[in-house]
Amino acid sequence: MMDGIGDLELRHGARRAGAYARAEPVIRCIEATTRDHRRRTGTTDTYPETSDLVTACRERGLIAPRGGPVTRGTVLRALRLMGLR
Repeated sequence: MMDGIGDLELRHGARRAGAYARAEPVIRCIEATTRDHRRRTGTTDTYPETSDLVTACRERGLIAPRGGPVTRGTVLRALRLMGLR
Protein backbone atom coordinates (compact mmCIF):
# COMPACT_ATOMS: atom_id res chain seq x y z
CA MET A 1 0.00 0.00 0.00
CA MET A 2 1.68 3.15 1.21
CA ASP A 3 5.45 3.51 1.29
CA GLY A 4 7.22 4.67 4.40
CA ILE A 5 7.73 8.42 4.48
CA GLY A 6 11.50 7.87 4.72
CA ASP A 7 11.46 5.86 1.47
CA LEU A 8 9.34 8.52 -0.18
CA GLU A 9 11.76 11.22 0.92
CA LEU A 10 14.70 9.37 -0.61
CA ARG A 11 12.93 8.98 -3.93
CA HIS A 12 11.06 12.28 -4.23
CA GLY A 13 12.54 14.72 -1.73
CA ALA A 14 11.58 16.14 1.63
CA ARG A 15 8.99 18.58 0.28
CA ARG A 16 6.90 15.90 -1.43
CA ALA A 17 7.29 13.52 1.52
CA GLY A 18 6.00 16.24 3.86
CA ALA A 19 3.02 16.94 1.61
CA TYR A 20 2.26 13.23 1.45
CA ALA A 21 2.47 12.88 5.24
CA ARG A 22 0.06 15.81 5.76
CA ALA A 23 -2.38 14.39 3.19
CA GLU A 24 -2.17 10.78 4.43
CA PRO A 25 -5.62 10.71 6.15
CA VAL A 26 -7.28 12.04 2.99
CA ILE A 27 -5.31 9.57 0.86
CA ARG A 28 -6.42 6.67 3.06
CA CYS A 29 -10.03 7.87 2.77
CA ILE A 30 -9.72 8.00 -1.03
CA GLU A 31 -8.27 4.49 -1.10
CA ALA A 32 -11.06 3.08 1.10
CA THR A 33 -13.78 4.85 -0.88
CA THR A 34 -12.32 3.60 -4.15
CA ARG A 35 -12.21 0.02 -2.82
CA ASP A 36 -15.84 0.28 -1.70
CA HIS A 37 -16.87 1.75 -5.06
CA ARG A 38 -15.13 -1.04 -6.99
CA ARG A 39 -16.65 -3.70 -4.75
CA ARG A 40 -20.12 -2.18 -5.21
CA THR A 41 -19.86 -1.77 -8.98
CA GLY A 42 -17.97 -5.00 -9.65
CA THR A 43 -15.35 -3.28 -11.81
CA THR A 44 -11.65 -2.99 -11.09
CA ASP A 45 -10.73 0.02 -13.18
CA THR A 46 -13.22 2.70 -12.19
CA TYR A 47 -13.03 5.51 -9.68
CA PRO A 48 -15.81 7.26 -7.76
CA GLU A 49 -16.74 10.80 -8.69
CA THR A 50 -14.72 13.54 -7.01
CA SER A 51 -17.84 14.75 -5.21
CA ASP A 52 -18.31 11.25 -3.74
CA LEU A 53 -14.72 11.31 -2.48
CA VAL A 54 -15.24 14.72 -0.87
CA THR A 55 -18.45 13.52 0.79
CA ALA A 56 -16.79 10.36 2.11
CA CYS A 57 -13.91 12.32 3.64
CA ARG A 58 -16.27 14.82 5.25
CA GLU A 59 -18.46 12.02 6.65
CA ARG A 60 -15.36 10.56 8.31
CA GLY A 61 -14.73 13.91 9.97
CA LEU A 62 -11.46 14.59 8.20
CA ILE A 63 -10.00 18.04 7.84
CA ALA A 64 -7.79 19.30 5.03
CA PRO A 65 -4.02 18.90 5.54
CA ARG A 66 -3.59 22.58 6.34
CA GLY A 67 -6.87 22.94 8.25
CA GLY A 68 -10.42 23.60 7.19
CA PRO A 69 -12.92 21.36 5.46
CA VAL A 70 -12.03 18.83 2.78
CA THR A 71 -12.91 20.35 -0.59
CA ARG A 72 -12.74 19.32 -4.22
CA GLY A 73 -9.29 20.94 -4.41
CA THR A 74 -8.09 18.95 -1.39
CA VAL A 75 -9.13 15.69 -3.04
CA LEU A 76 -7.62 16.64 -6.39
CA ARG A 77 -4.28 17.51 -4.74
CA ALA A 78 -4.30 14.18 -2.89
CA LEU A 79 -5.05 12.35 -6.13
CA ARG A 80 -2.14 14.14 -7.77
CA LEU A 81 0.15 13.09 -4.90
CA MET A 82 -1.05 9.53 -5.42
CA GLY A 83 -0.21 9.78 -9.12
CA LEU A 84 -3.83 9.40 -10.22
CA ARG A 85 -4.35 12.86 -11.78
